[in-house]
Amino acid sequence: MSDIFNYLVISVCLISGYTLLVSIFNVFYFKKPKLLKPKSNKKISIIVPCRNEEKNILKCVDSLLEQDYQNVEIILVDDNSSDRTWYLINNLSKNNKNIKSIKGAELPNNWRGKNWACHQGFNSTRGNYLLFMDADTKLTKFAVSSGIYQLENDNLEFLSLVPNRKINNIVDFFIWSMVSFFIFSWIPLFLAKKSPYSFFAAGFGQYLLFTRESYEKIDGHKSIKNLLLDDFELARRIKYVGFNSSIFNGTDLVETEGYSTSANAIDGHGKTIFAAFRYNILIFLFAFTSLLLLFYVPFLNLFSFILGIELYDRHLFFSFMSVIFMFLTCFISTKSFSLPIKSPFFYPISMIVLLFSGYRSFLSSFDGQIEWKGRSTPVINFNKIYRIIFFPILVLYWVYRKIR
Repeated sequence: MSDIFNYLVISVCLISGYTLLVSIFNVFYFKKPKLLKPKSNKKISIIVPCRNEEKNILKCVDSLLEQDYQNVEIILVDDNSSDRTWYLINNLSKNNKNIKSIKGAELPNNWRGKNWACHQGFNSTRGNYLLFMDADTKLTKFAVSSGIYQLENDNLEFLSLVPNRKINNIVDFFIWSMVSFFIFSWIPLFLAKKSPYSFFAAGFGQYLLFTRESYEKIDGHKSIKNLLLDDFELARRIKYVGFNSSIFNGTDLVETEGYSTSANAIDGHGKTIFAAFRYNILIFLFAFTSLLLLFYVPFLNLFSFILGIELYDRHLFFSFMSVIFMFLTCFISTKSFSLPIKSPFFYPISMIVLLFSGYRSFLSSFDGQIEWKGRSTPVINFNKIYRIIFFPILVLYWVYRKIR
């Protein structure tokens, strides 16, 4: 048993060191787009799906109308909203010839709502370039032109910008800190760009820029119609087909609104975490367990030493180095994503919050209890054996729902 623990402590230190090396390496490749206008003036179609976005859509469209790139058409798709969204976007289209509003049709079977809205929007486009973005997102003046410039200059078919996130609550702060950590420290960006494997692909729904040819070649949102994470899935499709793609630091160009409350943040992130594993229970549980070991074995060893429990010197050394490596990695990732400088000091708490939201995501797949904008997350028909195995977790989940 001591040999197993010895290997575990060393493995945790090595993996922590790997994350630090990757994050340092990525600093040199996580570049911001150049603020230059492209040589061509090809039309770009900006498609914005809107579901219950009356609080955000006007600010979003205002930012689009202020772009320095002129050859733009804006397609606003109402995704069966229950608020004043349709009224607002319909008025916008009446007052501006470059804006078109679409009253979305009823959601068909086997389609996710956002994918269906984007698909309808695409069918009304005429642009050589297609930009899909969220309605709670604002672009600075040069976001469109610099994106197109980078696409043409680097001979890319797909480009995504990492947004700056407006943090409104403590849970969103914790979870987004960890999201930045994973994106920046696990996959070398140079490898992600050059590798043909779709596993290394990434995209951000706030800014997904395609050439029309590449979007049509992968069959667009229709190819992922029943999948929840449209941004990552489309990026994977682009990579799988063989198109050139890249992600850039867009924190100066793209701003997205964070979740308004901590409860919304848990549910908002919860609807996507299990989906990121394509609802594969074994892979999810492996990742969950691995993160527990990676983040907390070093702290358990250090606390044991403080409490007077005798440890091998090598265990103490490797645990201390693991904590240092993880702190530095979090520091680099949060700086790169323009997050508050205090973020690295809270990374153990941030991971706990992320893991809780992940299990919330997992458990909701039993009963579809997470609702987002009036729609439930997909329900997976697990075998009853899983209910028995995870009965204690289900009880905790029931208590959480009662006190929430």
